[in-house]
Amino acid sequence: MKKIHIYIILSMLIAGLFSCGDNEDFSSVHEMTADEIAEIARQDSILQAQKEKINADLVLEYSVEITTSKSLYDGAAVAVEIDKIAELFGISEEEVLAGINGESGALEIKGFAIEGTTHADAGGMTNTNAPWGHWWDANGDLSEWGENAMVFAEFDTETSVFNVGQYPGHLTDGQTIKIIECLKYNEQRVAVVITINAAAPGKLSATVVSTQDLAINIIPKSSYDPDSLQFNLTQALIDLGVSSMDEVGFVGVNEDGSYNQEIVTGNGFWYDMNGFVGEYGDNASVYSDYGDFSADKISLGQYPGHLTAGQTFVIKYGLLANSKIVMLNVTVNVIAYEDPETAPAGDPEDVVVDVELGKAYSDDYASVQYDVKEILRNAFKKTTYEIYQAIISGELKLYEGAVSDTDPTYTSDVPGYWIKADGTTGEWAEGLIYLSIGHNETELYLYGGNHPDNAVSGDTVSTKLIAVYNGATVALNITYNVE
Repeated sequence: MKKIHIYIILSMLIAGLFSCGDNEDFSSVHEMTADEIAEIARQDSILQAQKEKINADLVLEYSVEITTSKSLYDGAAVAVEIDKIAELFGISEEEVLAGINGESGALEIKGFAIEGTTHADAGGMTNTNAPWGHWWDANGDLSEWGENAMVFAEFDTETSVFNVGQYPGHLTDGQTIKIIECLKYNEQRVAVVITINAAAPGKLSATVVSTQDLAINIIPKSSYDPDSLQFNLTQALIDLGVSSMDEVGFVGVNEDGSYNQEIVTGNGFWYDMNGFVGEYGDNASVYSDYGDFSADKISLGQYPGHLTAGQTFVIKYGLLANSKIVMLNVTVNVIAYEDPETAPAGDPEDVVVDVELGKAYSDDYASVQYDVKEILRNAFKKTTYEIYQAIISGELKLYEGAVSDTDPTYTSDVPGYWIKADGTTGEWAEGLIYLSIGHNETELYLYGGNHPDNAVSGDTVSTKLIAVYNGATVALNITYNVE
């Protein structure tokens, strides 16, 4: 056995010595020629090109800028050229959208993603709330909602738009992420490539290409209900270079002149008393929005009770697309309400009214109404608007059971109460029903509903609510039936 081992070792040594004959100076570094360097570079470029090649018969490329946010999922909209996809597939646009939506009997159109780092196919149709769309990480690879998620794309089949958003707090200023959303029909493949550029709030690199000076007169309200204001939609779309408002984002202007894209009212912003983008709260004046009315109208609502007649300020509400802004400069004039009513003649008088109220049990706090406008007008000898203002100011007081020298403590919508089974007031946790007086400039009504957990079908609650104002009382003897 020892001889065999010795022979093997000697053979290996001899073979090693003779194999070095062609490269005796093996300790020196080989210097590559220019031709060798060029060949390696050529091969590297081929490999890189192969890696970056998108396996698709049609590639649609878009770019979008979104503002980073620590709390919002917001982003921007990207209109997809469905007509080009339909042309490639050899079907109609309607058939493409129906297939994406997965409608019964629709053509089978498959969705997937292409990974950013390998360009390999990945995932299924969606891992978002849309029929087509995905979450993505910082490398443009498929991700799930959570720690590694950066951005998402959700396709809206109603508008043919990819809504591109972010995971709050994950994006950083200047970050760029390229995502590749794909569709396949038969053997034809389409890739929608979206380059997402993240910018810190106020660092939006867009240019104001036009302005529209608008004005609106509003009255102080106790509700958030918006007024509408018309703008020049046709000109705005031309200036932005888009075909519809589905392709438009929204910006506001901060006090320092920077832009704000953190929409908080649907498609708009809260403004402070000076007209700059602010926060909902003590210093809020009005809010902007889009989508409540027709396509050529924006919404302007207000914080209830904050505005007074005589105030005037300007807000800026920008329409954004293609790094262009059409700025709507809106002058807000707060004017006094012109009361169309005349108060009933005579002296205020006490009134007692029996009210039957009720509805079928529901588990959603739905209410039923009883009109008390004329009852209150005739008793207090005031107009609807005057009574409405008295409710807002607290001058009109609503008691349960009996009038007291102390101010009432409301437990439901003001003025109103949660009512227990014995007809007395209680907190939400112990109430069977709730009763309140609804109010605005033109309406006054009693409304109520049942507690989803405490009430059951067949419950009947009797109580008395007494409204006191202008030296008179209106006693409402109420029987509420949970039918």
